[in-house]
Amino acid sequence: MIIFLEPFNTNEYKSSFRTLLLIGFGFLLSLVYVIQSVFENIWYRRFNKVWKVYHEIVSILVFFVVSGSVIFLYNTKVINGLDYSIEAHWWYYKNIVFVFIPILTPPLFYLRNKLGERILPIDKSIVIVTGENKKDFLKLEKKKLLYIKAVQNYIEICFLENDTKVSTKMFRQTLSNAHKQLPYLEKCHRSYLLNIGNIKKIKGNSQNAKVSFNNVEQMIPLSKTYYNKIKSKLFIE
Repeated sequence: MIIFLEPFNTNEYKSSFRTLLLIGFGFLLSLVYVIQSVFENIWYRRFNKVWKVYHEIVSILVFFVVSGSVIFLYNTKVINGLDYSIEAHWWYYKNIVFVFIPILTPPLFYLRNKLGERILPIDKSIVIVTGENKKDFLKLEKKKLLYIKAVQNYIEICFLENDTKVSTKMFRQTLSNAHKQLPYLEKCHRSYLLNIGNIKKIKGNSQNAKVSFNNVEQMIPLSKTYYNKIKSKLFIE
């Protein structure tokens, strides 16, 4: 575009490497976009994987501001060989960048949302448990998870596929890491995490207590260490 439109008086620019140097404008714009995309991904992962409309607008405005400075400096120092001037920089922003922002933002916003990957907020009723191998994961409704059991270097996840059918899935992971992924679960035994929302009742006393779940026959042990804590939370629920 720079070569064909020849803005910034580039039509008067003479050099043995004229075309190559003018292509530099496009290269710098692409570089700014790639670097900004990296920071966008970092921001997205850091803030709970949510990308809202105002995030998109801010990102586009930042792109114009940063790329505007990069283009100005490249044109000033490389193309024209001039000394830097803050007055000239401000004039460039006021007469070029600020003019093009309202013109180019809507189509850029449209293209990024039309052609880019649409990222939707994760449903808070859905949970994901992952194994040490990232290919091992289980995605399910929070309310359908019954418990997680540690089996040597693995975890066994017990959950409802429907209201009564119980299924299990096992993959390599520690119980402590599973708890970090699903902090809403409660530890009821050194080898078990349970979903308090699915408890039917606690059978037995603190010496031999077991937990039963709604609509299923599965029962798991409740150790003396966690007996009072689980019972009090169950009463509150």
